[in-house]
Amino acid sequence: MSLEKSDNPVDSQTFDEVDLNNKDFEQIEDADTLHIMNNQYVFIVLPSGNIKVLKLQKDTTVSLGKFGTFHTNDIIGKPFGHSYEIYDRDKIKVIKNVAFHEVDLDESDANNQQTIDDPSKQKLSYQDIEQLKKDGLEGQDIIKKVIESHSSFDKKTEYSKAKYIKRKESKFSRVFTPVRPTLYSVWEYFFAKNPSKIRDMRIDTLSQMLTLSNVRANAKLLVVDDTQGLLITGVMERLGGYGVVLGIHDGENHNYDIVRYMNFSKKVNESLMVLSWQQIFKEECQAPFNYQDESQLSGKELKFYLRKKANYEKIQEARKILWQGGFDGLLVASQYQPESILETLVPYLARSRPIIIYHINREVLVNTCVHMRISGKFLNPQITESWLRGYQVLPGRTHPSMSTSGGGGYLLQTIYTRGLLGV
Repeated sequence: MSLEKSDNPVDSQTFDEVDLNNKDFEQIEDADTLHIMNNQYVFIVLPSGNIKVLKLQKDTTVSLGKFGTFHTNDIIGKPFGHSYEIYDRDKIKVIKNVAFHEVDLDESDANNQQTIDDPSKQKLSYQDIEQLKKDGLEGQDIIKKVIESHSSFDKKTEYSKAKYIKRKESKFSRVFTPVRPTLYSVWEYFFAKNPSKIRDMRIDTLSQMLTLSNVRANAKLLVVDDTQGLLITGVMERLGGYGVVLGIHDGENHNYDIVRYMNFSKKVNESLMVLSWQQIFKEECQAPFNYQDESQLSGKELKFYLRKKANYEKIQEARKILWQGGFDGLLVASQYQPESILETLVPYLARSRPIIIYHINREVLVNTCVHMRISGKFLNPQITESWLRGYQVLPGRTHPSMSTSGGGGYLLQTIYTRGLLGV
């Protein structure tokens, strides 16, 4: 078994940079999502499989640890998804797709019975490999030399050879891939890093919430999100800038940190409005804003005044939209008891609108479900459990993933009827 590069030539036209000075650039549909831009977040997939999140700034250098460094100007304006190899310390080049031969069981009678995990079977020492790196040898060439110097490599089964090569690639390859942030990639990053920050919400659970609540363009939705903005992000992405999502948060400032990683356009960001729990009540009067003559202000004083004024007017607009009611749905992923949230926000929903509540513990939702059935204002409340298991799909090696999350939490779904059931 050996490594082989694809014979397909690299289409040079595919890798052309975007002319940022072109007046027609802004007319390209979704151009900001197709190409790597300055001041945007990018997910860098490393050879080890780990992900590094960067906010690219032009004229800077990015370090990828043992894999090397590169200049941001070399990838700004290029399409997402292409792989680059680092060479000569800080230079990069687009590489062709690297593929393995298919595993052929008839190719060898090896069964690993005679193979022993012995470091002495590898003739290349650590110093030899470091010297190869200093000599500027590409990662694939280093891997080939490591394989050739392994005295027991031919005795391994084809599956073992594939695993061995994959391990060496993650160690010696200097190939990285800039990936466009999507809802899935952002979720995957945070779920692997610290799932408790997003309340252990799995992607299948999130997708069910967005589907069951009928999130669509021109919808007006209420969202209580304690998942650092993961739920809010999913709603904003589906609205696409058409509609309103009103996030209710705890404290003076919201913590929708995940939203910024998506590189949303100005139009999409403007669809998000936020209010704290204290600001949603009509009796909670906010002190009137002290309007001043802007012509009498200058410098930092003017900037501070304009920022404060914009914030005040935004809050007033959000309160006005909330009090008008007629919302198309309520989505909840919060640390608080769902009953208290329903009592406060349900009056702002239009009739026959969905309510979807997520919680990692079923017992919390059971009490809420009983409350809904007794009230007579909710149609057919029911609790469902999310379950998902990934599969490895390779020729002759398709099987369920050996490790997965224990559970995807629970969803309580219902339709708000506003007492139309005769109760």
